[in-house]
Amino acid sequence: MKRFDQSDIKYLACELPDEIKSYKFSGDFIGERREIGKYLGREGLPEALRRRLEIEDVIALEMSKDYLCDFDTLLGKIRKKYPACTPENLEHIIAIGNADYIVRGGERYFQRSAASNILNCNDRYLESVETGIMPQAGQNRLRHDNLRIMREKGYRAVRIRINEHLEVEPHARKEGKLIRVHLPFPALTSEQSDIVIHSTSHPVYISDYAQRTLFMEQFYRDGEVYFAEFSYTLKIPYFKPDPGEVSAEQPDFYLGEQLPQIRFTPLIRALADDLKGREKNPLILARRAYDWVTKNVVYSYMRHYLCIEQIPEFAILNRRGDCGVMALLFITLCRAMGVPARWQSGSHVRPTGIGSHDWAQYYVAPYGWLYCDPSFGGGAGRAGDIELWDHYACNLDVFREINCTEFQTSFDPPRRYLRTDPYDNQSGEAEYADEWLGFDDTDHGRRVVSFEDID
Repeated sequence: MKRFDQSDIKYLACELPDEIKSYKFSGDFIGERREIGKYLGREGLPEALRRRLEIEDVIALEMSKDYLCDFDTLLGKIRKKYPACTPENLEHIIAIGNADYIVRGGERYFQRSAASNILNCNDRYLESVETGIMPQAGQNRLRHDNLRIMREKGYRAVRIRINEHLEVEPHARKEGKLIRVHLPFPALTSEQSDIVIHSTSHPVYISDYAQRTLFMEQFYRDGEVYFAEFSYTLKIPYFKPDPGEVSAEQPDFYLGEQLPQIRFTPLIRALADDLKGREKNPLILARRAYDWVTKNVVYSYMRHYLCIEQIPEFAILNRRGDCGVMALLFITLCRAMGVPARWQSGSHVRPTGIGSHDWAQYYVAPYGWLYCDPSFGGGAGRAGDIELWDHYACNLDVFREINCTEFQTSFDPPRRYLRTDPYDNQSGEAEYADEWLGFDDTDHGRRVVSFEDID
């Protein structure tokens, strides 16, 4: 793979030639890569299109490895846990958006994590299929306890200790090569402070970029694990904003497009105009964007973000998406309506576990930066938990690690090759000094060492 500058990612906004699109949208990624090779060999190719095709070649390679599971195979995986699941039950789950697939040769082929996504998002439904007893809506006790504490104190503060590690998969291990590793690391923000490194596997360079990492550069030894253990304090304020107290003067930052994903396409503008109407109050406008996303986009695991051409439009058109897809649609709609909005991401950290998570912030004077978590809010709303649905329209919880405060930014030091996720950083990345390491070449893990409330 050729060297890659993070700024080149904007070229994904360029259109592809018809010949290449015909292969891509028929699911023939081998044919697509062959056609890309022909184009790259042509004279006089505009540099923007050349860079677009070079990135597209990586996307096609990954898509060719990611969609190999047919309907019967997927059903078999589900039946290992829920034997009573019928083809009709699975079709119902697919119809509500919980299984990402492509069509190739007239048949559906599902993304590799489709089975785990279905089991995660539809466990109560599948239990009802198995037992014949319809599930009852319930409350998330952990999040309600958090809400109670935040209301009582006006905030909640916790001290969290995490261990992050990354290793190279056996097939990609190359003894003696110079390897460059970026591990996610807590960002210094108004909410997050007192960050302490307790141990690392190798000497580290600490980045202060918006996507903060611990960087290690060593000659690779077979089977080596790259890890860091650190702790931080997180203090999340509680907001109860009033539209009547919103200032007449509002800031003009975080309102623009950010190619290729944050784009004011005709579809985005039309939806934003419908939501805005004649309203000017940014607090009300942000809530309208939140309401639309949480009511119309169903949670589903997604393919790699690099493989989605326009994430906000994907969410509108397909009515499904994971936490980052929902957050990015919210941000894009807010900006299109004149409300400053930006990205935050990292992990959802519970005392018993940790997983990747994305959310958003929007700015309303005099309150400053408010929060929005459409994924958690949407889940609460669909479960009938209106209290939590309202909470996540302008608040968070303390079950967080904040690694990224901007969308689509470089690492420090920058990667030499294309990022496996050029938009976000939750799992860490690695590359050899002279060779790309892709989606399946590394394995990342993390665990919660301790989680405690503090005054």
